[in-house]
Amino acid sequence: MDIKGRIENSVKQIINEELGDSIHPDKLSIITDKINEKLSTSVNADELVLLRMISNEKKDKEMAVVSVIGQDSVGIVAEVTRILAESSANIESMNQAIVTGYFALILTIDVSAMNVTLDKLQELMNQIAEKKNLKIYIQHENIFRSMNRI
Repeated sequence: MDIKGRIENSVKQIINEELGDSIHPDKLSIITDKINEKLSTSVNADELVLLRMISNEKKDKEMAVVSVIGQDSVGIVAEVTRILAESSANIESMNQAIVTGYFALILTIDVSAMNVTLDKLQELMNQIAEKKNLKIYIQHENIFRSMNRI
């Protein structure tokens, strides 16, 4: 069965599960056809694959934010990312800017598979910070969750 047929069957199954016998089979076909037509013109196969990948992502990620600030110099990103790689922290996103000679880097990292504690990671980052004259802060996602509750 092709992708269109699988989607059509899935849509019919969901509608049937939600509405049961309250929907006439002819009406079910009309609704399914309209949904499939809309999907086929608004979502391509690559987007469906991406959607599937996103829905299958690990739900048990443990995130942290690494902020690096200071005067720009060669090798800052290399040193910070080397420590993260050696610690088995996975970089989920990265944003950096250099403004009038000052460097700013914000990393979102998954720390769930790390082979060191956050305190140890902070110690390692402090060594880079001292050597490169930077400020490096690591904040666990729980800090941000707590701030949003207040």
